[in-house]
Amino acid sequence: MADVADKGTKAGDDESSALKGGKKEEEEEKVVLPPPPEKPLPGDCCGSGCVRCVWDIYYEELEDYNKLVSEIKSKSDSASK
Repeated sequence: MADVADKGTKAGDDESSALKGGKKEEEEEKVVLPPPPEKPLPGDCCGSGCVRCVWDIYYEELEDYNKLVSEIKSKSDSASK
């Protein structure tokens, strides 16, 4: 009887490891993007023409974010081929 129980356990282990392997592949295919920069609220800009306006900072961060996203997507696309 111990042999029957052992076989059942081994079969179950094989199934669970196969499922885990499938999940790992799915996780690798998912591309996690960082959150975009926070857009300033209307009241964040004082309107006095500051040298480093909150909008300047936001657009610099947005440009860096867009470059990063394109790099991640291009790596993801080349990896999936």
